[in-house]
This record gives sequence, structure tokens and C-alpha cells, in this order.
Amino acid sequence: MKKYPLLAYLTILALLSAGIIFGVKSLGQQGMALVQVYMLMPAVAAVITRVFFYEPKFSDAYLRFGKLGDYFKFWAIAIGITLLSYVFYTLLGGITWDFTGTSFLDNLAQQFALAGQDINDTLPPGFTPRMMLWLFFFGGLTIFNILPGIITGFGEEFGHRGLMFPLLYRINPWVGLVGGGLLWFAWHLPLTFIVPQPTDYPVWQIILNTVILAIGSICTFIFLAYVYVNSRSVFVVSLAHITLNNAAASFSYFVIVENQLLANLGLTLTMLVVIAILYFRKAFSAFDTLLPQQNSVAFDSGGKIS
Repeated sequence: MKKYPLLAYLTILALLSAGIIFGVKSLGQQGMALVQVYMLMPAVAAVITRVFFYEPKFSDAYLRFGKLGDYFKFWAIAIGITLLSYVFYTLLGGITWDFTGTSFLDNLAQQFALAGQDINDTLPPGFTPRMMLWLFFFGGLTIFNILPGIITGFGEEFGHRGLMFPLLYRINPWVGLVGGGLLWFAWHLPLTFIVPQPTDYPVWQIILNTVILAIGSICTFIFLAYVYVNSRSVFVVSLAHITLNNAAASFSYFVIVENQLLANLGLTLTMLVVIAILYFRKAFSAFDTLLPQQNSVAFDSGGKIS
């Protein structure tokens, strides 16, 4: 497997991820903490692959801080993308707004009550649930993206964008962009086995929802790959990734999901707009500059560019 770094990475990632899923299912509710560990497995798989199965080792891993301005630029772009997605959610009727956050706090209080706890007892003296809500709202847009956010983002980016994407792209650009997006989407699917999912949807809606999410994942993968090659820093793309996640969570405190399918469609439409903007701005030329193709030798060159 020394000559097949892509195969090594995918095999190691599959084994590690399967182990985490097995652990979660075996431990039940106590194993849910392992879900966060699952998100770190791409980085672990990438480290193992680079050490044992990849000739250049870490020389092309873009483990550099990068430009400070890139952090602010892509943080702002990620916030803008999130805002646009919520515009689409609203226009499509996927959500309604509750600017008081009362609905979210009531649901949270009910979850604590089911566990035999009072939400107020879990907070510091003088700290109310509404204060906690606003702290997490602004934190999700700013400080939480730095620590521990950038570490969480690194867990995926160092593997998926930092190793898998370049190896796929060198086979063919479409393999890198579309194939990489589908592999990224597939890697997330096992989480549906351990995170409770609604089961009352008709089959056609489940299939349509899967297709919509797959297209959205491909578009998001392409955007993050662009951030990676544009910034030449795995830490910049880690920040962009976690900002998308945290910003989406921050705004979710103030909405009620009315139709999950329409909400997912809104997210996919948002990312299609982002990809269209990148395309018309000829931003994809950065891929060819930084990731030359090596079609026939991509799987047996150890990662070298011939």
C-alpha cells in the first residue's frame, strides 16, 4: 500500500470511523461523546497515511499559518454564506423566525427535564438561560470559531481537503471536485445510524432529501477546497469550515424548522450560488496552479507530481 496513498487513506479512515460507530452503538447514550471523536478521524487517518504511505510526508500539507487577512476574509465569507442560506430557508418556507429564542429555550428546558434536571441548576449563579443563549449566539459567530473551533475543523480539513482532495484531483478535476464531494458526503452518512432521525417520511422524500444533501455536500466540498488552495493553509480552511457550522447553529436558536426538506433545499441552493460566483470569477484556475494533474500515475506515485 506504500504506492497507493489514496487507497491507504480511505481504508484507514473507513476502519477508524467504523470503530467509532461501533463504540457509540455499544456504549449507548454514554457513547454519544464519541461523535466528536468521529469528526477527528480524517486528520488521524491523514497523519498515519503521510507517515507510512506517502512519500512527500508532510512537505505538501500546507501546515502553515497563512495570511492573517485570509482568516478575516473567509470568516466573513462564511458568515455571508450562512446569512444567504437563512434567506433561502425563509423564502422557501422551510423555517419561521422566533427572534425571542423562546421556542429554543423551551425545547432545551424540556430536554433537561426529561433527564431529571433543571436547566437553571446547570448554570453559574446569576446566569440565566437567555444570557447563555446570547453568549452562544455571539460566540458561535466569533470566538468559538478560534478555539476549540479551528481544532475541530482541522479534524476534517487535514484529511479530506488536505490529502484526499489533491490525490483525487490529480486523477481528474471532476474526480477531485465531484468524487471528493460524494466521498465526503458518504463519510457523514454513518452518523445517521447513531443520531436520532425522523422516521415518518415517505420513501420518495427520503430519496429526494438524500439527493439534495449530496448535491449540497459536493458544492460545499468545492468551496472548502477552493479556500484550501487559495489560502495555502489548512488552518484557514479549518476556520472557514467551522464558521459555517457554528454560524448556522447560532442562527438556528431563533428559528423553528417547518419543513426539513425545504430547509435542505435552501442550503443546496445557497451553495450552488456560491459555486456559480466562483466559476464566473474564474476562481477555479487556482486548482490547476497548485494541484497539477498527473492522471496515469496518481495512484502509484506516492503523491509525487511528475
